[in-house]
Amino acid sequence: MKKLLFLGAGGVGGYFGARLIEAGVDVSFLVRPTRAALLAEHGLKVSSPHGDLALPVRCVTRDTVRPEYDLVLLAPKAYDLDDALDSIAPALAPETFVMPFLNGLAHMDVLDARFGAHRVIGGVAHIAATLDADGSVRQLNPIHALTAGGRNAATQRAAAEFVALCEPAKFDAALSTDIVATLWEKWTFLATLAGITTLMQGSIGQVMATTHGESLARRLYAECLAVAERSGYPVQQKVQARSLRMLTDRDSSLTASMLRDLQAGSRTEHDHVLGDLVRRAQLQGVDTPLLAAAYCHLQRVGS
Repeated sequence: MKKLLFLGAGGVGGYFGARLIEAGVDVSFLVRPTRAALLAEHGLKVSSPHGDLALPVRCVTRDTVRPEYDLVLLAPKAYDLDDALDSIAPALAPETFVMPFLNGLAHMDVLDARFGAHRVIGGVAHIAATLDADGSVRQLNPIHALTAGGRNAATQRAAAEFVALCEPAKFDAALSTDIVATLWEKWTFLATLAGITTLMQGSIGQVMATTHGESLARRLYAECLAVAERSGYPVQQKVQARSLRMLTDRDSSLTASMLRDLQAGSRTEHDHVLGDLVRRAQLQGVDTPLLAAAYCHLQRVGS
């Protein structure tokens, strides 16, 4: 695995792509013409607790991309997934693998149907990053990790090759032996974080400062865990403990990107992250009143 293509150069793709370029990996970005022109003029700038970067980058557009990549990585918003798949289709050679970094699980079925499960690698990104007005990427806290894993022997080998490629890069990379379980671990955490911070319109620390904030966060997380367990993917106790520490930290300024999108008047991924989990809960016979309340709230106030 030698040539990588990131769809977009935003918070996720821009950050991890830049770190891989810094480590000497052959990375290109598939971007819109205006973004390509900006990057050609100024390069890709990253502001990070782990060190700032300003790098020249190689860009292609939908009209100029060619099928010459070993792996295509994408982290679009869930509501832009169909357009993202149309964009990357010309980049896929017969042996190209695809690795999405989206939350939840519904996107895996979409990619399997479009490109075939034999080439879809599961991916999980842990990072809080945003794109500033000048087009630079700003990392919001020190966490920066990628986890990859396959669902069959071929995609697991490809995932292992990618993780090996990441070893010299300045972020954490891990190979999952059960990527679907890993996706559930993040989904249950993120749904709780998004649900509680959007309902309460504040950070975890601000939620914890209220009379019933910690109790509500714990109950919401328990609902999400129940859906995962009934679906056949119980979250490990050590993962639960780590997640609860983050979800109940009274000094935390952590918010979900969904809250930041909501406050900015942008579209949110509430249907993909919360709505799909509510639907799965109903199918499994799991009662999730707090999760449903968070979803209904965002249906009313989100865009």
